[in-house]
Amino acid sequence: MRTKNKKEIICDVDNNTYTLYSSPANWYDVLLQDIQQATSFIYIETFRMMEDQVGEKICHALIEKVKQGIKVKLLVDWWGTKTTHSYIKKLIESGAEVRYFQKFVMSVALFSRNHLRDHRKIVVIDNQISYIGSANFSQYSLSWRESILRIQGNMAIVLKKIFNDNFKIYNKDLFHPWVAKAFKRTILFNNFYFIREVPSIFSQRIKKNYVRLIQRAKSSIIIESPYFIPGYRIYKELTNAAKRGVEVKVIVPQTSDLKMIDYLSDALWENLYKKGVGIYFYTKSNLHSKLMLIDDQIFSIGSANFDHRSFKYMFEIALISNNLKVNELIKNHITETLYESVLFDFKKWKERPLLKRIIALLIVPIRHLL
Repeated sequence: MRTKNKKEIICDVDNNTYTLYSSPANWYDVLLQDIQQATSFIYIETFRMMEDQVGEKICHALIEKVKQGIKVKLLVDWWGTKTTHSYIKKLIESGAEVRYFQKFVMSVALFSRNHLRDHRKIVVIDNQISYIGSANFSQYSLSWRESILRIQGNMAIVLKKIFNDNFKIYNKDLFHPWVAKAFKRTILFNNFYFIREVPSIFSQRIKKNYVRLIQRAKSSIIIESPYFIPGYRIYKELTNAAKRGVEVKVIVPQTSDLKMIDYLSDALWENLYKKGVGIYFYTKSNLHSKLMLIDDQIFSIGSANFDHRSFKYMFEIALISNNLKVNELIKNHITETLYESVLFDFKKWKERPLLKRIIALLIVPIRHLL
């Protein structure tokens, strides 16, 4: 990954252990245990924390830790999490520090200005436990398939720094020097690259790293994404890869939680299929994981979807590496996902309802807004 001079290197012995969770229910259970055992601090950053049983359990566990003298910080996105959230209000009253990322702003550029959302999902506990991945906190997503990496060991120090940078700029303009200083750097920890995305028309650092990885692929590319609207550049690189003999597989949910995205993605399948890209639909539940695996060696895991919103408008994070331990976990995850997936049926696709075709045609011109 090319990073020019914008790279911060943190070298240390990799004494970490890794666990990958695909079930939010299992992850919540483990996270609650980690919270209960915290002795110093708990930092959580997420796009969405719902006012439901999951939100209640997490907030209640955090309140109990505040009472014990543990430092608790929570960063949630204003768009994704209600400011009237009763459990978060109780958490604030208990003494935790809670910040809402970028509240609604009246502006001439109303849409683009308010599309700059914090979509990252990070947890750091006691400089020893950290999480990075795709899952929010909600009851309705308990059965979804996610990708959440639990890291136990010294990498938590890196994610603590990342969280603190995010927490610091929660209400700052994109041109504020704190934002520029913190997010133009790729953090390298041993063989792990942390790519921090800031909304930008030109930069789009996660997208550029993905393009380079796809260009260098020699044998296989596998992508798991709930919303697959890649834009011209990634579309072009994926089809070019297929043309040069690389096996390309894209796995998406058969039915996601956003109908409009399903209609829009549906319009892409014919050309991808004809250009040799394998398309798979996960059938068991909603697929919400965000993964990429190149040549069974280099992987990416994080919060970014393969769509215009994530690459251009959102504050995102991606962890890219060829670490053998994590790589094995991700390969197993993808194998299980494919087992519960069906291959795109071109004949059946051609027989889809007329209304579905019309809706897709209508929203294709505004796909960059979705």
